[in-house]
Amino acid sequence: MGTYALELSVTDFSAKVLLNQLGYFGIAPLPLLWFAYVVRHAGVKLESRVVWAALGSVPVAVVALVLTNPWHGLIWTDLWLNADHGFVVLVNEHGVAFAGFMVYAYVLILLGCGALVQTSFRSDGVYRKQTLGLLGGGLIPAVGGLVYVTGLSPTPGLNIPVLAFSVASGAVAWSVFRHRLFTLVPVAWESAVESMHDAALVLDNDGRVIDVNPAGEQFLSLPLSDAYGQSVVRVLPAELVDALDGVPESDAEVETTVPTDDGERALLVETTPLGDESNMTGTLVLVRDVTERVEREQRLERQNERLDEFASVVSHDLRNPLTVARGYLELAAETGDEEYFERIEEAHDRMENIIEDLLTLAREGETLTDVTPVALRTVAQEAWDGTVVGDAALDVQVDRTIAADRGRLRQLFENLFRNAVEHGSTGSRDAPDDAVEHGSTGNQTTSGDAVEHGGEDDDALTVTIGALDDGFYVEDDGSGIPESERADVFERGYTTHENGTGFGLPIVKTIADAHGWSVSLGESDAGGARFEFTGVESDPEPANAEQSTSD
Repeated sequence: MGTYALELSVTDFSAKVLLNQLGYFGIAPLPLLWFAYVVRHAGVKLESRVVWAALGSVPVAVVALVLTNPWHGLIWTDLWLNADHGFVVLVNEHGVAFAGFMVYAYVLILLGCGALVQTSFRSDGVYRKQTLGLLGGGLIPAVGGLVYVTGLSPTPGLNIPVLAFSVASGAVAWSVFRHRLFTLVPVAWESAVESMHDAALVLDNDGRVIDVNPAGEQFLSLPLSDAYGQSVVRVLPAELVDALDGVPESDAEVETTVPTDDGERALLVETTPLGDESNMTGTLVLVRDVTERVEREQRLERQNERLDEFASVVSHDLRNPLTVARGYLELAAETGDEEYFERIEEAHDRMENIIEDLLTLAREGETLTDVTPVALRTVAQEAWDGTVVGDAALDVQVDRTIAADRGRLRQLFENLFRNAVEHGSTGSRDAPDDAVEHGSTGNQTTSGDAVEHGGEDDDALTVTIGALDDGFYVEDDGSGIPESERADVFERGYTTHENGTGFGLPIVKTIADAHGWSVSLGESDAGGARFEFTGVESDPEPANAEQSTSD
């Protein structure tokens, strides 16, 4: 517009020709710039660099042809001055290259206007006003250009499209300042849905798949191209199909779980009918992965349960030995008998065991700090040497390297060994009620008296560790645990022994759960207790693990 205003203001032929050439630096790229902005505004995806490079090469070629036109005459074949209307106008007789540029320009202009028309139908409010402003700003100079190139202008040679840009600039400026054209940019609905992390599926009234966003493709049993038009029963997991029962009669929100390659995932399925009650057109299904939320809720629930248990232990189990100690202290003060001091020490030891178990559960819970390849034989022997003394034997029949937290695994073995030795003497099989654990997690050694429940002639207890297809077992040949009590021994606080804390075997289960293992309690061939751990992951590179040692 600026160069054409100068061109109209001078009468010198050479000056007009120069200004005419300079004007093409704005004219040549304008259709492409208009098209690029419009498709961005409308949310149309055109990301191919090859396409943009090809479109951008045309303006560059046009400017080059304009500057070299005297040599080839492809842009204009002749120029002359026309002063018939009271002012001097430079008249161009256009060439073949100019005609090609017009075709290029109007294809881009019409494509851009088509995108704006489509956008105006699906937008509302300020975005529709923005779009209409852009549409008017593009159509006004486009119509002026048609008048110019067809020779219908009342003033031959007058560049009507350039003059029309003053009107178009006003329309665009109105959109900029009145409707915040460059700060409030509409986001296409399709782009928003496709970028969602949640899966979105559109079903028709017959439950057939109409559309799926990229996040939803993971749930399809068929490729997306084959899933279109198929019933959800054929393309979705059975768990999701069950959650969609009753759709689209009413809104629904259902939680379900679906097995995946990464394990079982918790999903929240929300359904919303599309259209009104009298003209329902389908259903929008949103599937949100809420596994992390569900796991947090479960962890919080378990923490709350532990807090309740801790409160119970503090208020009851700790109070009992404290009361005992206080009573014996009063007797010791009155009589001076040293026997009462021994009873006080036993009560303190009892409280120490309870506190150690409570701290273990409170601090470590179900978390692992350092999972590395460890040899079962090595860790089991270390736990045995640091826990058990007296007439008992360990028989390790497994030589396997597994992925585990070494410290927690040793703690698991310590509790199992202590439980076996303190309650599993082979001479106590006639007293099964005494066979439930009361272990502590510390490394305190067990005296020989704890082994010899049955007298000097009892056979020595043997604890055996063996291999399973996907894990290992720990069993003894002691008195065992009655079947009626096996479901309760993993409950925190459960014990049948007057000095038991009821936390030894629950700690074993907590450690197994933290590793993702399953633990079950049964009976060994010799009638003792047998603990089986399954789901144990063997280390894929045992050569990198610690070397196992012999018993």
